[in-house]
Amino acid sequence: MVMKAISAPRIFDGDNYHQDAALVWDGEHIHAIMPISALPTDIEHQHYADGLIAPGFIDIQVNGGGDVMLNNDITPTAMDTICKAHRTHGTAYLLPTLISSTPNEIAQALTAAEIAFEQRIPGVLGVHIEGPWINTAKKGAHNAELFYSPSIADLEDFPWPNNAKVLVTAATEKMSLEALNYLQQKGVIVSCGHSNATANELSNEKLSQVNGFTHLFNAMSPFEGREPGVVGTALNSDHAWCSIITDGIHVHPQSFLLAHKAKPPGKLLIITDAMATVGSKTNRFELDGQIIEVIDNKLVNAEGSLAGAHIGMDESVANVIEWGIAEQEALRMASTYPAQAMKSSDLGKLQPGYRAAATVLNSHYRSEAVLVDGQLM
Repeated sequence: MVMKAISAPRIFDGDNYHQDAALVWDGEHIHAIMPISALPTDIEHQHYADGLIAPGFIDIQVNGGGDVMLNNDITPTAMDTICKAHRTHGTAYLLPTLISSTPNEIAQALTAAEIAFEQRIPGVLGVHIEGPWINTAKKGAHNAELFYSPSIADLEDFPWPNNAKVLVTAATEKMSLEALNYLQQKGVIVSCGHSNATANELSNEKLSQVNGFTHLFNAMSPFEGREPGVVGTALNSDHAWCSIITDGIHVHPQSFLLAHKAKPPGKLLIITDAMATVGSKTNRFELDGQIIEVIDNKLVNAEGSLAGAHIGMDESVANVIEWGIAEQEALRMASTYPAQAMKSSDLGKLQPGYRAAATVLNSHYRSEAVLVDGQLM
């Protein structure tokens, strides 16, 4: 293999900063971080004079991009298009997300993710199945006609991938303990979301089968004095991570900052919940027969309800920093913490032996380049 390098005034490796340094990789893995002055003269080298190099951003909830919704085109090619659209916003890896669909379409998505992984389509980490095992009371833009509570037999019918990561968002009150346990045994990462559960319905037994909570504050029963709901339970469950949309529309900055204080370090991570309009030429798309479009920078359906987000990861990180979070923590929330949530032990840091994955940002936190499995894009 031929070693290559990118350099910038600053590199954040997930733990520490390096000044006037270069990230060197060999094939698909990181070799070292070293001073620019120590680079071999014959190495292929790209310098970003206004840049900050950070671990590659990982977005675990991406419904679409580049005018493509996964729901409308459940193929590896569509996943590739979505990844390319979000790469322009600094996302190295993502989970294409299937919004509540039929069992046949869920099977298609699981198969497409495994094929994309095997074909090494850059950026596809796996797939996120969001619904249809969710609560009608918190359906959001999902089609409630598709909702059901799966039996073990139902779950056994699906072609669960062997290699691609799988995240399932389900309302735990609509799932039996046996079904949740089955998903865990298959290596699926389980997140509670679109849930109207009470604290009692989120029993310790069920919580032990829940890895995280999907888009905190949105589509979940609220925190109240006499009923903690899903929000209160999520904030109080130290073992579980919470994903959160930081577009400033779905969640108020003060609510975000409160969640950041409540959750243990590493347990709050950024997602975009982005739709097809990221990287779009039209700023509108169709989902389940509804036209959804960008109005005043919000994605809304015909009823005026929020229907996903219109933002990239770089903008999301910039927002968090503007709200008062330290830069290094914001960068971890977009890379290190999602990698930990997805149990991807070779991502989320810039250290020797890790996958060669990085995001290059300018001084305004806008993406300049992305490194994915040793490919600079």
